[in-house]
Amino acid sequence: MVNAPIEPARPVIDWSLFTWTPMRVVAGAALMLLLAGGVSLLQYSQATDLVLPNGAPVGGDFAAFYAAAKAAAAGAPAGPYDAATFENFLKEVGPPLDRYGLTWQYPPTFYLIILPLAFLPFTFGYLLWSGGAALAFLSLLRGRLLSKAYTPGVTLLAVIASTTFFQAIITGQNGFLTASLLILAAWRPDARPIIAGLAAALLTVKPQLGVLIPIAYLAGGHWRAFGVAATGSVALAAMATAAFGVEAWVAFFQSAEQTAIYLQAGVMPLHKATTPFAFFVHAGVDATLAGAAHAILAAAAAICVFWVWRRLKDPELRLASVCAAVFFVAPYGYYYELIVLAPPVVILVQRGLRSGFLKLEELVITAMVLGPMALPSPEVKVGFSAGFPVVALVALGVWRRVAHDACAAPQQAPILDR
Repeated sequence: MVNAPIEPARPVIDWSLFTWTPMRVVAGAALMLLLAGGVSLLQYSQATDLVLPNGAPVGGDFAAFYAAAKAAAAGAPAGPYDAATFENFLKEVGPPLDRYGLTWQYPPTFYLIILPLAFLPFTFGYLLWSGGAALAFLSLLRGRLLSKAYTPGVTLLAVIASTTFFQAIITGQNGFLTASLLILAAWRPDARPIIAGLAAALLTVKPQLGVLIPIAYLAGGHWRAFGVAATGSVALAAMATAAFGVEAWVAFFQSAEQTAIYLQAGVMPLHKATTPFAFFVHAGVDATLAGAAHAILAAAAAICVFWVWRRLKDPELRLASVCAAVFFVAPYGYYYELIVLAPPVVILVQRGLRSGFLKLEELVITAMVLGPMALPSPEVKVGFSAGFPVVALVALGVWRRVAHDACAAPQQAPILDR
């Protein structure tokens, strides 16, 4: 009697379904674009006087940048830092809403960037602000990360179809601008110290997102880039002071103190936030303990970035480490800024296509791409917020790839500017 061969057990889950192929990416991206485009067209077609059916203005938070630019151009740069005064500015120049409820939290240096908006119509200004910044961001991805990539067009299509890209567009926020500056600041400061340093200086318009840049420069020994960044930051502040006066700085720091109080008290919209502190407070943890946990995670992220920039020459892993750690260190950040995580995700995809994906890495990347679809989290006083888990997932994916590639390659000395 001959025994029949034993068939191998079938896996419970067919992991091959999560394999990244160009056709699957194109199909998924096309579906996402159809859904996002359909929803947007439906909303905009029902808008009245630039107000959407849900009561939000077309362009979302762009109204804040537009009103602040108008105030600065009118000679009242300190006004937007007062909530009541800023509300009046918004009602004067923005779409007709009963209440905006927005605040202005940017340093006076930001006026130097947004001032041209004051001389444009609202709709054209929004299209230029979001569309122009998005094109610049995609151009940087194409030129820096995808110049020698496998299927660069497919990768760019996936980025455009992602939820984070859509959120950055419709909210009218500055995510594309800050992400572009972060790419320029963290990409090859050894070879492009002036460009990197100037980008780092400009990133001080949103200083909480650039905290890791000086740490990276010091770790890598990029003294020229560090010097350009420091000099540029001082020059930018001096220009803002000359243009808008000391009063604007005084109003900014007073507003920053109030924002810190609101953040500590949990008054800020924590369900939209992406930081460890916001995650823990929103989950019901005491603010003091949440702050301590945030500080520990921020220190760990800074140490990881320092190690990568000190030990590895790889420009992709250096950039990925900074972008992935941004929200661990920032005191606050929101879901519409998650486009800054696109570079590390693109890097993980391209490295996997070039040298092979790590075990379950394609599944993890898929979760990274789909995770932001759950944002913003439901607006409840205490509950689960998905913002920081998405950030943590990307960070873990990057550190896993760093650990693998660092062990696979010989030890590398840091690059020092000569």
